Amino acid sequence: MADYTRTKTPGVYVRHELACPASNRQDARCRCKPSYRARRRDLGWSETFKSKDQAIEWKSSAAARAAVVKEAKDAPTFGVVAREWWDGVESGAVSKRKGRKGQGYSDTTLAGYRRSLFNTLLPEFEDEPAAGLDESRWQTWIDRESRNGLSRSRLANHLAVVSAIYGWASRPTRRIVPRNPTVAVELPPNDETPRERVANRHEAAQLLDALAPDDRVPYALAFYAGLRRSEIHRLTWDDVDLDSLSLVVRRAKSEAGTERRIPIAEPLKPILESARERQPASRKRVCSRSVMAGKLSEAAHKAWGWKRQPPEKGKARKKGEPGEWIPAVKQPLEPIGLHECRHTYASLLVAAHYTLKEVMDYMGHADLTTTSRYVKRLPQPSEDNPADRLNAYLAAA
Repeated sequence: MADYTRTKTPGVYVRHELACPASNRQDARCRCKPSYRARRRDLGWSETFKSKDQAIEWKSSAAARAAVVKEAKDAPTFGVVAREWWDGVESGAVSKRKGRKGQGYSDTTLAGYRRSLFNTLLPEFEDEPAAGLDESRWQTWIDRESRNGLSRSRLANHLAVVSAIYGWASRPTRRIVPRNPTVAVELPPNDETPRERVANRHEAAQLLDALAPDDRVPYALAFYAGLRRSEIHRLTWDDVDLDSLSLVVRRAKSEAGTERRIPIAEPLKPILESARERQPASRKRVCSRSVMAGKLSEAAHKAWGWKRQPPEKGKARKKGEPGEWIPAVKQPLEPIGLHECRHTYASLLVAAHYTLKEVMDYMGHADLTTTSRYVKRLPQPSEDNPADRLNAYLAAA
C-alpha cells in the first residue's frame, strides 16, 4: 500500500489523486476526493472508503468484533455454566435467589427444572458460548417454539431455568457472563385456559366411580384431602389415620404445608381401605399408580368418555404431540385435572363453613391471598336464601 499514506489518526490511511497538492505534501490543502483505508494487525486492511469517518468506524467495529470472537473462544459454553449451576442446586450450595440463605428449591421445582434443563435446553444450547447467547437469540428461540405449538406455560418454565442460570452466573462476585439476557425476553400472549374447574360433591363421586380402582386413589386424595401431586406421590400408609379421618403431609412445597394434619372426607375412607387390601403388606406408599407422568390423565380422560382426535388425513403428527380431546361417547363426563380436584377440596371446606384461616392451613398455603384465589364458592345444602344462615346464627346466639 505504497500509495496510501498515514493520517494523524492511528491505523487510518489516505490516498490522494496525483494532481492533488496533498499527494506530495501532508501540510498542503486537499483539492480532490481522496479514498481511505484502515488497517489492523490481526485483521489486515479494510476495503476502500470515501470518508475518513467510515475508515475509523470500520477500525473500531473490527476491534469490537475481534474482542467478541476472543471472548467467545475464552468464555465457557452454556452447557458448562448450566451444569455447574445445577451441581450447586442439587447439593444445596445454590439456593433460590429471593429465598433465605440456605433455602433450596422444592422437590417439585427441582424435578421440573431437571426436565427443562436436560431434555430441552442442553440439547439445544449445550455447545454455544454462554456470553454469546444474547436477548435476540433467546427471543428467536421462544418465538420459534411458540410457533411450533409449545404452550406459554411450558415456555415460561424453560425460561425460568435459563433466568436462574444467568442470574447466578452474572452475579458481580462471579461475572461468568456479563448480564442476564432473559430479562427483556417476551413470552407469547397468555391465551391458555386457567385451571378453575370445580366439581360439586355429586359430580366428584360420579367422576371417581368411572375410574379404575388404582386410578381412583390419587383423584380421591385430591378431591377429599386436597393434596398436591407431589404430596400424593409421597404419601405413605403411616401418614394416614382412617379412624380419625385425617392424614399428615410430611413434606410439602413450602414450610407452611410441611407436617400439616388434614381432615379428610368420609367418601375417601372406603377407597383407601380397598386400596390397602389390594396392595401387599410390604408396600409403604398409598398410590400404586404413578401420578408424576401424563399416563394417569390419559387413562382418566378415556374412562370419562373422551379420546384423542386423530391427525388430519395425509398429515403426520409430530413425535410427542398429542391430539385434542374429543368425545368418544354421546354424553361424556366433563374432565377435571388433578390440581382442579384440589380446588374442589378447598371449595368443599368453605361450603362446610370452615374459616379461610383453616382452609389456608389445610391447603398448605403461606398466606390468605393464595387461598382466596383457589376457593370457588359451592352452594350450601338446601339453601334458598343466603340470609337464612345469618339469621339462624343470630337466633341461636
